Amino acid sequence: MTGFVKKRRAASVIYIIASVIVMGTGGCGALGENFDEISPEVSEAVPSESDEFTTQEEGEEATEMETEAVREVPELYYGYHVLGESEQALYLEILDALTAMSGEVTVSTLDSTLLDRIFECVLNDHPELFYVEGFKYTEHFLGDALTGITFEGTYSMSKDEAELTLVEIENRLSECMSEVPLNEDEYSTVKFLYEYLIHNTEYDTNAEDNQNICSVFLGGRSVCQGYAKAMQYMLQQAGMQSLLVTGYTGTERHAWNLVRVNGRYYYLDPTWGDASYAYSGSEDLEGGVFLPPINYDYFLVTTGEISKTHSFEDTIALPPCDSTQDNYYVREGLYFEGYDRQQLENIFASEGVKQADYVTLKCADTQVYNEMLSEIIDDRQIFTIIKASEGAISYASNEELGTISFWNIF
Repeated sequence: MTGFVKKRRAASVIYIIASVIVMGTGGCGALGENFDEISPEVSEAVPSESDEFTTQEEGEEATEMETEAVREVPELYYGYHVLGESEQALYLEILDALTAMSGEVTVSTLDSTLLDRIFECVLNDHPELFYVEGFKYTEHFLGDALTGITFEGTYSMSKDEAELTLVEIENRLSECMSEVPLNEDEYSTVKFLYEYLIHNTEYDTNAEDNQNICSVFLGGRSVCQGYAKAMQYMLQQAGMQSLLVTGYTGTERHAWNLVRVNGRYYYLDPTWGDASYAYSGSEDLEGGVFLPPINYDYFLVTTGEISKTHSFEDTIALPPCDSTQDNYYVREGLYFEGYDRQQLENIFASEGVKQADYVTLKCADTQVYNEMLSEIIDDRQIFTIIKASEGAISYASNEELGTISFWNIF
């Protein structure tokens, strides 16, 4: 006996990645700093109807929809490892289908609401799936009983084109990856890749493929999601765990990274580290105001620190990020837990600061920030610290971040 399977309601649902994270012109808005001189910033799935019929032989078992046995998945992929067992099975089915570009495949769930979340989880773990645009699914019924769901990815290029593009990306990155510091300190690896990304990318809302790594590695121009996926791709190539994190900065959608460094978790926002982002669409930053080519305010920061300006989408559970051990300012000796005249003198006497003619200091809290401003700026101690008796030194202060920046120092 043969039963008929009708593709009922939501016969195909398409989820377009490009509409998930869209940065408006000008990005998420510039950081709020006070500049002065001292003298002596989800698209919903759309159902469609179909009257197409298919057939299914009586007696076919649901076991045909079961995924292969759960396999060993590297720790590089944070999202996979925080899922439950059945979600992990669906994750692998979706990952395999997208990797092979294999067309329609049967998945092990009968809950179509899981597809969006697990699909997003797969993409947030795997920046190498740059050719994936979205997916569609079909629900199969026998009478009124749902008997199965099939899944199929949608793509921006053919399999051959995707393979050739990946080879081109790897070739472009080969020199960079060969120069990654080979030591046990993962901080050095992250810093090297962060600086490489920013030096070789310009923020551009009109860049092609700006939601994936092609825009960065092949075009050198991108937006936040391109930056974050490119950062993640390089970190994973270096053997480090990283996740794409999405949410908002103000009312603008945004993307950044979660990364595990020396056994601890931190947040990293490479887009906000690029001065070309800060200048994008910000007329108030024109006219001689200096910004360094690389900003480290969001380089390996805590949940509390990034939450001052970023809000998170609730996709998967994220770990607590509460360590400052590998924060840029801590590691570089630029972090202050109180006013320290000797520490300041050492900083301004360093060859790195003299060559850059620029430095940013980070204060542990508001009390320290106010104390530093009082001593360095209000009492004009900056001139005795750098042993200058004349001229002008430009500075910028950011109370929210607790930072004080100086340039035109020498």
